[in-house]
Amino acid sequence: MSKGWYWRLFLVLSSIVLAVIYLVPTIVGVEPKDPNKPNGQLVSKLPDWWPAREKRVSLGLDLQGGMYLILSVDTDKAVVDRAERLAVAIREHLEDEGIDIASAVLMDEESRNIAIQVESPEDLQAAEEEVTDYYRSQVVIVSAALPADQADDTFVVNFKPEYVDHIKEYAVNQAITTLRNRIDEFNVREPEIIKQGENNILIQLPGLKDPERALKLIGRTAQLEFRIVDDESDIIKKMKGTLPKGIRMERHTYRGPKNKLLSEYYLVSEDKGLLEKFLKGKIPRTHEIAFGQRPSEKTPGKSEWKTYLLKSRTETTYMTGDTLTDAVVRLDPQKNEPYVSLTFDAQGAGEFERITGANVKRRMAIVLDGVVNSAPVIQTKIGGGRAQITLNALKSYNALLQEAKDLALVLRSGALPAPVSIEQNRTVGPSLGKESIQKGKISLIVGGLLVVLFMIIYYKFTGIIDVIALSLNVVFIFAVLAGFEATLTLPGLAGIVLTIGMAVDANVIINERIREEIRAGKTSRTAIDGGYGKALWTILDANITTIIAGVVLLQYGSGPIRGFAVTLIIGIVSSMFTAIICTRLIMDLLTIKFRISRISI
Repeated sequence: MSKGWYWRLFLVLSSIVLAVIYLVPTIVGVEPKDPNKPNGQLVSKLPDWWPAREKRVSLGLDLQGGMYLILSVDTDKAVVDRAERLAVAIREHLEDEGIDIASAVLMDEESRNIAIQVESPEDLQAAEEEVTDYYRSQVVIVSAALPADQADDTFVVNFKPEYVDHIKEYAVNQAITTLRNRIDEFNVREPEIIKQGENNILIQLPGLKDPERALKLIGRTAQLEFRIVDDESDIIKKMKGTLPKGIRMERHTYRGPKNKLLSEYYLVSEDKGLLEKFLKGKIPRTHEIAFGQRPSEKTPGKSEWKTYLLKSRTETTYMTGDTLTDAVVRLDPQKNEPYVSLTFDAQGAGEFERITGANVKRRMAIVLDGVVNSAPVIQTKIGGGRAQITLNALKSYNALLQEAKDLALVLRSGALPAPVSIEQNRTVGPSLGKESIQKGKISLIVGGLLVVLFMIIYYKFTGIIDVIALSLNVVFIFAVLAGFEATLTLPGLAGIVLTIGMAVDANVIINERIREEIRAGKTSRTAIDGGYGKALWTILDANITTIIAGVVLLQYGSGPIRGFAVTLIIGIVSSMFTAIICTRLIMDLLTIKFRISRISI
């Protein structure tokens, strides 16, 4: 036998061994790392020394059930939030440079223009030059946006278009990272989280057991702020006598800074929409209204909304939850109620200590997703970088505990950079997944049996060799999928079935070529050499064109189309290997090693 024959034998045997190594983890399966956590991390049942023990083929959403979501990120809101933060940063930077600033505010959310007013008109040019130089990669001066009577002491800046694009792209990418962190903590198995289009995110959560809870965790913005309440203003007090039915004014008195008696005036209603409608246009730009929820004093078992008057972000110092390092659930021993304990990093701890130290005896509102959680009076400067969030006491203990766990989870994983809305929400039940798997198995078995019967009946002994090659083809396909840790979907199963049919085509071409050589009076050994030689380029030509089509589908397709393309490409390469290399090896083994002079074909 030629030396090349041995190399082919080594190649085929090595491929089979590798395929077995990668397939066994999928066949053996996995088990929960912690049996008490049904949605917890999975580990292989194989021993640690097994190569590729964590490599396996997982089932897609359509085969095991789960959740399919398309989220839209409000990137315009991300730009507005960035403009508000920039207004504060500009004011602080100019004051650090010795330029007195009267105000730096966002004029309106639609235009995103930031108006900067200096105390002295003589500082206007210096302020303009400093801002355009220091923030030259972000903003430009917009002279046309300013009324003529304000031109002496005010100038307006706005974002450059390319910087707006950067903010929007960053918001989507950061949202993907945050959502992945949340889903990882939720222990969802084999999730898929990818960007789709400019501001959409596709999420697939196969095998999800609690879709409602997952939806709540995924869609929650979890933006945390610490804001000082302005109880020294009379904005709310002046509304007395103009209140419509369904809204009432209340007053709470406490000792403020320097033992001064402060009165908190606030509006209360069971209808939040009614409050928002009444307050629209009545709050100056220097302030804003936030709402908090509490048990209703009028209707037992229900809740009502209360107003908090806060200075706008550009008018006062505030703190966000960006510096959080941990959020854990604790139990209040006095009330026997769970709460969320927050821990800040060194920067956040210093900032929290500075803000609380500067506002002793004032109220600090803890605002989560725009809703005031609580507003305790700061009794003393708070060091150590710790704070806590209490929960709605109207709920049962178990409901409070679950809410605390979910809140701690989303705070640990970070706030979304912008609100998200659900564009599509589909839940695939496990029963549908089982039915899909069953139908997929039936299609594979029926299609495979028909092919096997045809090959054996029509090509006799050579057909048996072809069936062996087809079996190896299926093994190699699943082994490669396991190696890539691919997710098998219904379109993927369709690609495998199609591949089996195409693999038969290659075997048919080879067998017919060998038959032609035998009819021409050649020996089996010569007919095999001639048949494989003449069929080779025909097989390569047909399969390479199909591979090109598969690559195009993989490049420009998405979701099911990509799954079909992946299995199709892998199957074609595998079918060429088994049809050209494996069957030829068996033929050579029979005619050269065992010296069989006649092959039944």
